[in-house]
Amino acid sequence: MKGSSSVLFAFFDFRRRASRNGCMSMSSPKPVAQPRAAERLQRRLSQHIGALSTEAPTLDIRLTNNRSTMLSVRREPGRYRLRLHHMFVAASPQVVAALGRYVIHPEAEASATLDAFIAERSAQLQPARDATRRVIRVIERPSGQHHDLRAIFDELNVGYFGGTIDAKITWGRRKRGDEELRPHKTLTMGSYSVEDRLIRIHPTLDRPDVPRYYVAWIVYHEMLHQKHGIPELGGRRCYHPPSFLAEERLFDEYELAHRWERQHQHRLLMY
Repeated sequence: MKGSSSVLFAFFDFRRRASRNGCMSMSSPKPVAQPRAAERLQRRLSQHIGALSTEAPTLDIRLTNNRSTMLSVRREPGRYRLRLHHMFVAASPQVVAALGRYVIHPEAEASATLDAFIAERSAQLQPARDATRRVIRVIERPSGQHHDLRAIFDELNVGYFGGTIDAKITWGRRKRGDEELRPHKTLTMGSYSVEDRLIRIHPTLDRPDVPRYYVAWIVYHEMLHQKHGIPELGGRRCYHPPSFLAEERLFDEYELAHRWERQHQHRLLMY
């Protein structure tokens, strides 16, 4: 669409800014200095756009931490200019494909996929509430039908953390017996609540075809969140500081887990 632009998904009434290491401060939004991340996302997105378009448009991507506008597209002759929240760096292939379709021409299905992805990831970015305002009873259900989260947690705690991680762990809410499986655009495989010291793992992983090392990788990642916390560097909050990212790679099956995820993502999204 020549000379037109569209702005989507205004969810929040406050904004943050991020530096190149993912640290955030409460101020006016600026592009995130993540050239490598932007380049990787640009390559992924270009593949989808190239398959859908008879032209070869130039694609310009700028990553931001603007929590007022998560995605904007400016369409110019032979060029698409995108400003994307940095959450899109970790988007699944399905979300990137939907983004490619939306960039070329907004469509309902692509918009719905992007909307669901942004809504899910946005919940992880909301500031923690004051723990004194609420009392929560957490019922742990670590024993699954195929994987025991407590056993996995204990092994990782001894093997990687010297027994220093103090957290509860549980499977997330399971489907009722009368609920049918259906494909999802995106799923959050694990989360860590600082307030509750609670690791929650998505029950789609409690299946016989999901290897134990992959479940352990997800648990390990969430345990790292307790170890590293959310440090402030230069007045910015860092959810994945360099030390976190470096320690991620110390997981013995790091490459194996990532490879398995890429090969079986479509199965994980069926829940």
